[in-house]
Amino acid sequence: MKRVDVIIPIYYGNVDEIVPSVEEQLKFYEEYLRDYNWRIVIGINGPNKDGITDKGEYLSKKYKNVVYDYIEETGRGASLNRLFVNTNADFVCYMDVDLSTGLDALPRMLNELENYDVVVGSKYIKEAMNKRTPIRYILSRTYNSLFTKIILKANFTDAQCGFKGINVKISKEIIPLMRDKGWFWDTEFLYIIQKKGYTFKEIPVNWVEKGNSGVKLLKTVMDFVIKTIRLRYRNL
Repeated sequence: MKRVDVIIPIYYGNVDEIVPSVEEQLKFYEEYLRDYNWRIVIGINGPNKDGITDKGEYLSKKYKNVVYDYIEETGRGASLNRLFVNTNADFVCYMDVDLSTGLDALPRMLNELENYDVVVGSKYIKEAMNKRTPIRYILSRTYNSLFTKIILKANFTDAQCGFKGINVKISKEIIPLMRDKGWFWDTEFLYIIQKKGYTFKEIPVNWVEKGNSGVKLLKTVMDFVIKTIRLRYRNL
């Protein structure tokens, strides 16, 4: 039976979402992931841990399939870099705590990981559904349809979808190459996968924007522009 870690990156702004998110996932996984030895890993990051580690400890004591990890360094990427390699699982996946990605995509992701090194969700391929505010939709489409295609010559359609899975046999080769510790982590991750010639597959997701991502939109857009250009000329 294959072992699976489902990572949920958390920072202080998500504190109220942790318990309902984990409990909803538990119900789903108990029914639909019976062919896997799975666990939920709550990846808490950032120096402000008040009330968050308490919830992580509460959930890990109450449910045998839940554990939590704390890293003081700020950033979702920092937590993912750590948990993608510090694992005994065969497959490691991550999704956002607000469950913007429908849980029904996870069984398909795990099935595809039997044949691919990396499987990622996409809001922009056939059969996908994407419900979000107009401004975020326009910016996301511009970034994914134009910017990453032109600058990075990307073969992927949705760099920033918060739903990705990796075969652990290659994670220890990829993660040491990762530099970003924040929101740009996803784009860097996929670009390195592409440059190094690993196999990957995109699957459609039902995406409904909700919750508090903590992203400051305009600042993040400018940051992404600069980092994408730098990534293009990085020697990999």
